[in-house]
Amino acid sequence: MSSADGATAPLPPYPSTLGHPLTHTVGAMRDVFGFRTRAMAERDFVRVKLLGPGDVYHLGHPDHFEHVLLSGRDDFRKSDDFRIAFDGGLVAVEGDTWRRQRGVLQPLFARDRLLDHVEGMVAQVERRCRRWTDGDRIDLAAETGQLSLDMLFATLFGRELALDGDESIRTAADRLQDWFTPTSYPLPRWVPTPARRRFERGKERLHAVAGDLLDSAADDPPADPSAADDLLSLLVALRESGAAPEGALDDGHLRDQVVTMIFAGHDTTSTAIAFAFYALATNPEVRARFHAEVDTLDGPPTVDDVDTLDVTERVVTETLRKYPPVYTIPREAATDVTLDGYRIPEGAATWLTVDQVHRDPRFYDDPDAFRPERWATDLRERLPDFAYAPFGGGPRRCIGRQFALLEATLALATVGREYDLRWPGDSDADPPLIGAMTARMRPSTEFVVERR
Repeated sequence: MSSADGATAPLPPYPSTLGHPLTHTVGAMRDVFGFRTRAMAERDFVRVKLLGPGDVYHLGHPDHFEHVLLSGRDDFRKSDDFRIAFDGGLVAVEGDTWRRQRGVLQPLFARDRLLDHVEGMVAQVERRCRRWTDGDRIDLAAETGQLSLDMLFATLFGRELALDGDESIRTAADRLQDWFTPTSYPLPRWVPTPARRRFERGKERLHAVAGDLLDSAADDPPADPSAADDLLSLLVALRESGAAPEGALDDGHLRDQVVTMIFAGHDTTSTAIAFAFYALATNPEVRARFHAEVDTLDGPPTVDDVDTLDVTERVVTETLRKYPPVYTIPREAATDVTLDGYRIPEGAATWLTVDQVHRDPRFYDDPDAFRPERWATDLRERLPDFAYAPFGGGPRRCIGRQFALLEATLALATVGREYDLRWPGDSDADPPLIGAMTARMRPSTEFVVERR
């Protein structure tokens, strides 16, 4: 594998498993996950043709991930779609701007600091699931989406959302997904599809929410940043005290960070929680081990319990392997790049297929099975680097990964002590999975609440 300056290497082939390239767009729009599985069935490096982006280069081996995200990362950049969705937020910016922002934000997401919020996270879970009664049928995707947003606002922004209110915020948080819906994404960016109009309305609303949160935090920031109760107040205090690099935390940057956190901080976590409950519901032996563990708790999980929830943690880890919310890591070639003897032209969309690597039998035994116990072995040490990449990798690995893992672990343990969520569907059928910017549980997928 190498990177080259010239443009002499051939392009990778179109997959023979997909039919004529002119049919690729329709196939991707109909079934994004089945399309990708067929595309990568015979090779680790292929290209597909989509209306709008044109040729898209799919990479499906950990060595490719290592090159794009680490050793050859200067050959690739974020695409314009990130800037469209997140403006100057951390996930969209590049170069020195990214380094300044990351340097300010990284300590705020350290595990020790996040553990201070355990009690508040658990309180948000209890507040929501306390409304459930035995026999209720709940839309699990909607419930976990609401729950993760509750936890995020209370923890990061010091603002408790109304359980039956703040609908404009909740709706807007979901609408950033609409830029990436499979029925719109392959189309040229100037086509004003209904999904893209919803995206624009949602983004406008989130900017207004971010402005309100910022104004509230700036009214009376603590003189000592260490006295801040939430992340946004801490960021404002760092700016006012002069501890942050000049320009790194001006109003525009802070607003963009808030929008990024609202979307990235709740969307992927809600999907992970939802599919963890789906996996527990469809794997009785795993569910029994999980319930046995959470039944040993003296009450709702506390900060002292976090490191004792080994089974719960492995359930989360395996969920992120089998159902990674970030199932694709998109990049764009900044120059002509040669990998495995094939060329990716400058400017070409390049997608790292996380879900395909996570289910590759070269790296995982029985990859289609949900087996949390695989992580009780030395699997992590034996896996190639980047063979497990639910949060990306390299310097730009997701800054919020510890936050997401803590949220998911606490949500599962808190709910699991009191309730069993039963899946009334066919356990042998395909999971209710849909794909946009992230993978999600299909809306209106109902689960039955059983009080334990």
